[in-house]
Amino acid sequence: MKILFINPPYTNFEGMKESGGHLLPLSFGYLASCARKQIPGLEFEVLDCETEGLDYQQIEARVSKIKPDLVGITCPTPAMKHVYKICEIIKGIYPNTPIVAGGIHPTALPERTMIEGKKIDFIIIGEGEATFVELLRALKNGQKELSNIAGLCWRKENVITINQRRGLTKNLDELPFPARDIYNLKLYYSAPTKKVSEESATPIVTSRGCPFDCIHCPSKIIFQGFVRYRSADSVVAEIEECINKYNLREFNFYDDTFTINKERVIEICNKIIEKKLRVYWICMARVNTIDDEVVETMKQAGCRKISFGLESGNQRILDLMRKKTTVEQGKKAVEIVKKHGLEIHASLMLGNVGETVQTIKETINFAKSLDLDNATFFITSPFPGTDLYQIAQDLGHINQNTKWEAFAPLTVQQPILVQNNLTGEELIYWQKKAFRQFYLRPKYVIKKLRRLRGIGGIKSLFEGIRIFSRILSRREISK
Repeated sequence: MKILFINPPYTNFEGMKESGGHLLPLSFGYLASCARKQIPGLEFEVLDCETEGLDYQQIEARVSKIKPDLVGITCPTPAMKHVYKICEIIKGIYPNTPIVAGGIHPTALPERTMIEGKKIDFIIIGEGEATFVELLRALKNGQKELSNIAGLCWRKENVITINQRRGLTKNLDELPFPARDIYNLKLYYSAPTKKVSEESATPIVTSRGCPFDCIHCPSKIIFQGFVRYRSADSVVAEIEECINKYNLREFNFYDDTFTINKERVIEICNKIIEKKLRVYWICMARVNTIDDEVVETMKQAGCRKISFGLESGNQRILDLMRKKTTVEQGKKAVEIVKKHGLEIHASLMLGNVGETVQTIKETINFAKSLDLDNATFFITSPFPGTDLYQIAQDLGHINQNTKWEAFAPLTVQQPILVQNNLTGEELIYWQKKAFRQFYLRPKYVIKKLRRLRGIGGIKSLFEGIRIFSRILSRREISK
């Protein structure tokens, strides 16, 4: 049984090309490794249309050559138009090949996804490994009755059935390491803002879920607000496999917040230090989970950079998004990290509920006041399944005609408004102004030039300049 995983294109069609680097879609690796463990005779291949920059004609040619027995496709909200088109292409070549969709978008909107994606046969809702394995086993054995597979949405004779939701995997250590052998690893690297070495990079997940409840975050759609941790031994064993089997030494810790549990972070880091593993990594952290001890230990274990979701420089906006942090905590966290000599990337959002021109100015000034190495200014996107999506619907900014491609926070599409104080054109204007004011400061430019190291550093700088120029090329109103 040959299974083809497809990562749909988005940025080469209508987003900011190369804006996010080429990130390995790790969920495919978990699905493959879990299926291999329980079902013999499976072959896997990945067609990463986004990373390879494939158009529809190229996708059709590649699928025709691969001849899959089943197709699994991941479904980020901004790519749904292309997901549906790819499904039509597949069914045009192989009308009897089952198509399985998964991800946050179909989990949030399973019935609508099936209605819009008429060629999709199955949707896996929530955490996918166990459901995927049970579906494969059923299809391989010719099983017709699918109602007992928890976490599955399926179509039979134009009737859509949504089974009961499956519970979360309790012990993450029971999951085999993701099957990185199914990817062409040379295709993948971090975005310029997240790159910490000159080597190929891979994501790694040490926990699933987040205990916080920000109105814009889609994490709880899959993980339901619960946090589960892998043991330190399991995490370090996967790192060693990546080094020894795949020659990978740069890691992007893909946890929602790697630093939630201080004791566990220190335990992982101490094991990396004890084993003298030469690795380089970046992680995402909250500003209220940082202190001198944890940062210094992370540095000794190979951490080169920390990414904070600072979001806003206005406390009222932070409170409205239920961030549960303060502007002052953000400032203090940056000071602690810089004191220990690590780099910092910050994400900031423009266009949150209650946003005004004044609060946007405060956010820009806040970013400029901090010793940040990179900053990304996103226009707030109300993803399906989040509380912000419901707010946007209630305010009349989302309806059945809203294009899914408009949901990307870095895109050439017009933004989806979630408040009444700013127009879409004004948000684009202020996003461009934020990037200009942050990156074109003489002090910042001089600092970056002084820190350039080697060919990799120069290459990363030019990649960043390319992205920066694309953002500034967006249409804007005159001010």
